[in-house]
Amino acid sequence: MSGYGAASALLDGPTGRRLGLETATALTPTGLVERPVFFRGFPAHPQVFAAGLLAVADVAATTYADFGLAQRLANLDPVVTASGDRLRFESFSGCNSVHTRLDVLPDGLDGGEVGFGTTNVDINQPLRSALAKMGGADLLHLSVGPDELRASTPDEAHVERKVSLPDRWVRGLAEVPYVSASMTQHAELSGAAIPRFARDLPRSGSPGPVVHLLVGHGTARVLPRALPASIEIPGATRLRGMDRVLRFARRLTIHRDQHGATAWVFDLPGARLTLVLTAHPFRGFSGEGGLLLRLVSRTSEQHGRALLDILGWDPVIDAAALAERAGLPPAQVADGLAWLAASGRLGHDLTEGAWFHRELPTDAEQVIRRNPRLRHAHELAETDGVRPDGTGTWRVRGSRDTEHTVQGSTGSDLVCTCPWADSHAAGRGPCKHVLAVLLTTAG
Repeated sequence: MSGYGAASALLDGPTGRRLGLETATALTPTGLVERPVFFRGFPAHPQVFAAGLLAVADVAATTYADFGLAQRLANLDPVVTASGDRLRFESFSGCNSVHTRLDVLPDGLDGGEVGFGTTNVDINQPLRSALAKMGGADLLHLSVGPDELRASTPDEAHVERKVSLPDRWVRGLAEVPYVSASMTQHAELSGAAIPRFARDLPRSGSPGPVVHLLVGHGTARVLPRALPASIEIPGATRLRGMDRVLRFARRLTIHRDQHGATAWVFDLPGARLTLVLTAHPFRGFSGEGGLLLRLVSRTSEQHGRALLDILGWDPVIDAAALAERAGLPPAQVADGLAWLAASGRLGHDLTEGAWFHRELPTDAEQVIRRNPRLRHAHELAETDGVRPDGTGTWRVRGSRDTEHTVQGSTGSDLVCTCPWADSHAAGRGPCKHVLAVLLTTAG
């Protein structure tokens, strides 16, 4: 990827303020394009847009849970996807346990055409300060081209350097769509009930205490202990990423999966902000592993590449229509979509219940390398690390001259005796030994 082509700037002009988002080479429907323009026009609600963009930047700059990492993962570039009729900005927290996405919807863009493509943009502290000063009467002209966020106050300009996406973000961007797709809506709040609920949430602590949310009759109560039908929120301060947009929120829908991950979708004028939280605050999305059972299919890459040729850049992907166009059965389409998601090429919209296409500004081909468990499983399968014992179970090589037993039928029914599976398998996908058995028995 090339560097920035110009300085980031938020400038005063004769007809209002101008926010430029300069970008570098991006993958678009016509292939690699150097600094394409994704959008030039006006946000219909400038303050909402500024607040939502700041919310995405806040999450990227925050570490809610300290993993003791030597290298902090904060202050990373959000990802922007142009889908023909809308813009989507995404980021992860430094601890990788919170994902946020701002969708600027068609009615949130006043004039101008939206292009197609994906890249990352840099939102630095001076830019955040400038956006935070946006007044209610300010008219904002927005220019989005791939790679750089141009922003400055009237008397200063800021030039930012390119920051590439780490593998943890790429794996997280693969896992979050499948986590979201498995969720069901649990509750809904509207109007003044949203800020009232937010006021009762803890504001201090990293990642904060476990609280329980009980929603009923249009109100929400934050409780210190569980009650029937309440939602558990571990690390509740992780929801503070919503603070920037609370004053604009018209509706909040709360979604949950069977393992305790939650999603919080705030409907805003012309936009949506979605926060997705892992079930445990000390566990990042990059380690969830929900895609791995599908990725053991040796034909998943083949089906994924076949789908990629006809995927298109529509803001909504219809899996059934895709299967018909590709001439593939639903199971093979699911495998292909899993491979595409694992390479960061798919996102999921909870409100619309649909996938969308994106191309990350990074090498998207090394699917196995970005999934350590799958990579280790391939190593075991290819070095005779799996052997059947003749009783319907398998012995799989472990570390330090140990072996582990895998038993069961196929897929999600397989159970391993390794310590990792005993401690982590629930909700985090299969261990490397189960994956190695599946790879071996697939032939």
